Amino acid sequence: MTTPNPAQDVELVLADDTGRRVKRRYTIRTFRSDTGELDVDALRHGHGGPGTAWAAGAGPGDQIQFFGPRGRLELRAADWHLFVGDESAIPAIAALAEAVEAPTYALVEVGDAADEIELAAEVSWLHRGGTPPGTAELFSAALDGFTPPAGDGHGYVLGESRVVAGLRPRLNAVGLGNDQLYVKGYWNVGRTALTR
Repeated sequence: MTTPNPAQDVELVLADDTGRRVKRRYTIRTFRSDTGELDVDALRHGHGGPGTAWAAGAGPGDQIQFFGPRGRLELRAADWHLFVGDESAIPAIAALAEAVEAPTYALVEVGDAADEIELAAEVSWLHRGGTPPGTAELFSAALDGFTPPAGDGHGYVLGESRVVAGLRPRLNAVGLGNDQLYVKGYWNVGRTALTR
């Protein structure tokens, strides 16, 4: 396996509850070139889909078929980096933040403090509480309060498809032009629900 770039993913071949083969993509969190091993973090949704079932039952030494690494996200040279995303983006944000040397900021929406993990960035955790995932309100307020440092930055926005696309004007307002943004939808309200 070739060494993946930060935030590339693998496509796992899983089975749904009827036994039909389905594919799900997971960000590579860590790659160990000496052994060829990789780690993926899986967000376990409450609805019990194929990915949730696999994540709930997976154990060390289990075999799984996958394709990859894949993905086009590239870190760009910048004086500072801003990562914006929900739980689905945490593995990518963690891998990217560890790969940069410039000042790094992250706005991450999660259910509550129990969902927070250590990140190599100055993080603002945005707690949803009882509000359903897949809305832009917390991100919008956090971006309104974000004061960018001096220099040219680059932003990476990952999460619910309509939310991340809709945040472009807020990111433009903090000084990030469209050529300074990477925006990627990871899931869609109505098709995949993030639940706790």
